[in-house]
Amino acid sequence: MEVYVVHQWDVIIIGSGPGGYVAAIRAAQLGMKTAVVEREHIGGVCLNWGCIPTKALIHGVSLYRAIDEGRAYGISTEGIHVDLPVLVRQSRSISSRVAKGVEFLLKKNGIHILRGNGKLVDENTVSVENESKTELHTTRGIILATGGRAKSLPGIDKLGSGCMSIREAMTPEHLPETLLIIGAGAIGVEFAYIYAALGVKVTIVEMLDQLLPTADHDVSVELNKAFRRLKIDVLTSTRLADYSFENGMVDACLQKEESKLHKTAERILVAIGVDPNSGNLGLEENGITLERGFVAVDERCHTGVGKIYAVGDLIGGPLLAHKASAEGIVAAEALAGRDPKPVKYEAVPACCYCEPQVAQVGATEKQLEKDGIAYRVGRFPIAGNSKATATGHRLGLVKLLFSENGGRLLGAHIISHNASEMIMELTLCLEEGVTGSRLGRIIHPHPSLSESIMEAAEEAEGQAIHV
Repeated sequence: MEVYVVHQWDVIIIGSGPGGYVAAIRAAQLGMKTAVVEREHIGGVCLNWGCIPTKALIHGVSLYRAIDEGRAYGISTEGIHVDLPVLVRQSRSISSRVAKGVEFLLKKNGIHILRGNGKLVDENTVSVENESKTELHTTRGIILATGGRAKSLPGIDKLGSGCMSIREAMTPEHLPETLLIIGAGAIGVEFAYIYAALGVKVTIVEMLDQLLPTADHDVSVELNKAFRRLKIDVLTSTRLADYSFENGMVDACLQKEESKLHKTAERILVAIGVDPNSGNLGLEENGITLERGFVAVDERCHTGVGKIYAVGDLIGGPLLAHKASAEGIVAAEALAGRDPKPVKYEAVPACCYCEPQVAQVGATEKQLEKDGIAYRVGRFPIAGNSKATATGHRLGLVKLLFSENGGRLLGAHIISHNASEMIMELTLCLEEGVTGSRLGRIIHPHPSLSESIMEAAEEAEGQAIHV
């Protein structure tokens, strides 16, 4: 294989997901000659096999459910069905459109795309290897944004066709009659919703004691109610002990405390989290520290070696696309000699896009209790909201946590239709230190789901009108 030497870059970003492509565009805006290394598709997992295609699938099945529930509004729904190949094709088309949009933005900003596997040679050199050649690129700075991949279980591949990968779950050729999902984080919960809404009998298994283990407990309880309506079987405090595949069925042995139970399903989907893509990058050989596979960085995403930075899932923390993008901007600006404000991780919102949606920002009650912080709670049930009643989306609640001393917002937790849009107001309030008394007096439009935020803030002050 021929080796070519190229000398030309101010910064090379390895990886083109939400962390990498945003870092590249910001670097180019700051006048740096920029290149992005990508071995697969521009946009990374998020745009191609994660955030975007799953939301398209969720939108499709939610439309189906909405139409099916239209009888209450006099809408005839006789004979409606989901054409699975069309649904999958639309999801892939949307994903491709968004990814092509990002590639256009890179080219518009004068960013060169290097196709192949990127690897550190030293703190100023990156090798890019593809099938035909290896290129050596020298650079003033490097940003690592290689993202992560779905975790697996030891020996799970012995299930053969009984085991469904995340990518297969997004592009099914046919629906299984039964599906066992291991892991009730955001990925597992979203796929449970998609498949159950399509009529599959779903069982979801979680080692910890609630759906969405990092969510507020009251929110998880509400989500459990929604899943019961979809006839999803939820098994918490339960782990997968053993499994086999015989006669076209997965036989799973599940351990719940001292008891064992067996579940059979046509397919099994493992959704237990994400591992960083930190292998074969030349990290440790170049003095970069890894902690449980994640790259260790300082508050401005610097690895401590030369001018090498790292962002996104590769460095751990909340494994979220928007958090990666924020880190990408910090890294690019730091590399350019600016003094960027570090990412404020306590103000990074997190969302799960099942229906009803779940959204949160800041601390949970459990965290505040653990840290010994005195707080007040404001709650408002979505069922008490006029817009929710008018549109039939009455399941859920808004729960706000305020400091006892001063009443500043410390945490916000929503389960509701459109919760992912509602959380932004509360993210800004948390960032700016807004108090419950102030939030409760901000006039919200009527009727709107956002009124529930105002009502929850008023409830914390003992001034609720509609509770």
